[in-house]
Amino acid sequence: MALSVPPARRESVDIAESWQVCRIRGDLDCTRADLLRAYVDAALEPPVPGGAPRIALHLAEVPFCDSYGLSALVYAAKRLRAAGGALRVTSASRQVRSLIRRCGLDCLLPLPD
Repeated sequence: MALSVPPARRESVDIAESWQVCRIRGDLDCTRADLLRAYVDAALEPPVPGGAPRIALHLAEVPFCDSYGLSALVYAAKRLRAAGGALRVTSASRQVRSLIRRCGLDCLLPLPD
């Protein structure tokens, strides 16, 4: 599933080991948080036969995340869990990892070592 966004803000999605891998590039802030929410909502509609999707967010190219971006990550995790799916954060930048940990959200958004 691809997001409809301007070319400079393009996200790509791959399917790997039954996880949808969504690679986000650029800041995850007030200008982009709604794109992540819309992506998760679209992934859940219509209901997927065999269960809700499992989405891995590849954040290696996200140098900055603000409270809007963090809120979108929390929204995605909670929405997917409520539907029986899962969210995984992978390759998060140092700033994003630090923000998640400082806010005490690493139990909701586990970070691989």
